[in-house]
Amino acid sequence: MHSSGSVRGGVFFVFFGLRTDPASILPVLLRALALAVVTTLTKVATGYWAARRARISAKGRWRAGGTLVARGEFSIVIAGLAVTAVLDYGLGPLATAYVLVLVVLGPLTARYTEPLALRLTGRTASAVAGDIPRPVVRGQDTVGRP
Repeated sequence: MHSSGSVRGGVFFVFFGLRTDPASILPVLLRALALAVVTTLTKVATGYWAARRARISAKGRWRAGGTLVARGEFSIVIAGLAVTAVLDYGLGPLATAYVLVLVVLGPLTARYTEPLALRLTGRTASAVAGDIPRPVVRGQDTVGRP
C-alpha cells in the first residue's frame, strides 16, 4: 500500500461489502440506474459550465464534464452512511447499487464523453474552436506558464 488513505479505503470497502446483501441490489437496480443517469448528466453539465466560465475550449469543456463523473467520493460517503443507517431498509441497497453503477460508468464517461459530444454536435476534433495548437516556447509549458 502506498498510503494510509489506500488502507482506509480498502478497509471501508471490505466492511461496505460485508454489510450489503447482494440479493437486495437487484430489486433497486432500475432506480439506481435512473439516479446514475441523472447525476451523470448533471456532473457533465456542471463540468462543461465551469470550464466554459474559465474560457476553456469546447473540447476541454466536454472532457471536464466527463471527468467529474468518475469523481465519486461523495457517492461513497453517502453509500457508507446508507448502509449503516437503520432509517430505511431500501436506502442501503439503493446506495450500493448506485455506487456500483458509477464505478462502471465513471471511467467510461471520462473516456467517451468528448468523442460522443463531438459526434453529436457534428464537429471533428480539429474543427473545434479554440483547439488550435500553439507553439511551445522554450522554458514554458503548453499553457504558456514559465
